[in-house]
Amino acid sequence: MFGSELDLIDGILIILLTILLVSLVIKFSSKIGLLDIPNDRSSHVAPTPRGAGVAMFFSYMIVLILFHNSFVYEYIGFFLALFLIFVVGVYDDNKGVEPKIKFIAIIAATLLIFFINDFKIDTLGTWFGYEISLPWFFALIITIVAVVGFTNALNLLDGLDGLAGGVSLVIFLSFAYIGYVYEDNFIITVSLFMIFSLVGFLFFNWNPAAVFMGDSGSLVLGFVIAIVAIKSIVYVSVTSVLLLAALPIIDTLVVMTRRIQRNLSPFNPDKTHIHHKVLTWRGSVDHSVMILVVIQIFFSFLGLLFRERGDESIFFLFALLLYLFFKALDERRLLRDKLYITKMKKKVVCYIEDVLSEKMAIKILYGLIIFFLIAKIVFY
Repeated sequence: MFGSELDLIDGILIILLTILLVSLVIKFSSKIGLLDIPNDRSSHVAPTPRGAGVAMFFSYMIVLILFHNSFVYEYIGFFLALFLIFVVGVYDDNKGVEPKIKFIAIIAATLLIFFINDFKIDTLGTWFGYEISLPWFFALIITIVAVVGFTNALNLLDGLDGLAGGVSLVIFLSFAYIGYVYEDNFIITVSLFMIFSLVGFLFFNWNPAAVFMGDSGSLVLGFVIAIVAIKSIVYVSVTSVLLLAALPIIDTLVVMTRRIQRNLSPFNPDKTHIHHKVLTWRGSVDHSVMILVVIQIFFSFLGLLFRERGDESIFFLFALLLYLFFKALDERRLLRDKLYITKMKKKVVCYIEDVLSEKMAIKILYGLIIFFLIAKIVFY
């Protein structure tokens, strides 16, 4: 299908398997310890099954192992890394995992794809006509930072029903297009089997969600997007990838900067994410999710449109969008503006009260009415 390992029947099988397996997760969630209990940052109020990422993972792995095992063997480093991330996510959904364990697991998974499949960021792109290539050690460091950063960014975005799944679907569609245009079997195959599993999952995850993907889903999604993005920079500008997956990146950068400004740990959980702000504004989960998905569609469109432009121009565009989001979500600025406007109103009122008497104000009002009546008659 579209130059990938998968055909239409594979896609239908993955969707149906996802639906079946998610149904089983929902049915047995309380028995296997996969229930999400609401807290002060949750958008749901009742205990909800989680761990649909388990169903998504097995749906595409069953199809790949049964019908496309040569593809699995060819990219064995990627699938070993994927399995490691999946196991950590499942354990976190069931028992809970410390953040440092997740970081270690993601780093270990990155080392697997770096040394086995040679997936790496070995260039910072072409700036003003000059390509910035990286020695292998710096390439390793940058690759680890990128994979760890984006995997956690997508995980943090998973805060509203259908949000992480919807945004990921848009991102994978963008990369599937890149895989198709540049005839890259890995990019398009991985993007498609993630798309099919997400379609099956979103049947159950749209508001009100019957199940959550859990870390077994969000960590895997973030990791896979990061790897597909790294593979894509062989064909497109490095900085265009920032636009193709912009929403999770911008959300994480803005939130962490705000926390640091308040002298808090950048990893301190709170309700300052983009989806929290939009939900407060709109008051509806469905509307909030659709707004954010449309924003990601816009970002991805820009990324595809400028994918072969110079990195300096794309980076400027991304930095501008980041700045706009940063200002738009600045609660302190809004409060300052409100206080400033209030002070200005008081000054104007006090000035009017000091300078104008009541009789003077009435005379000015009469004069203005007569002036505009005459103007109306003259120009009628």
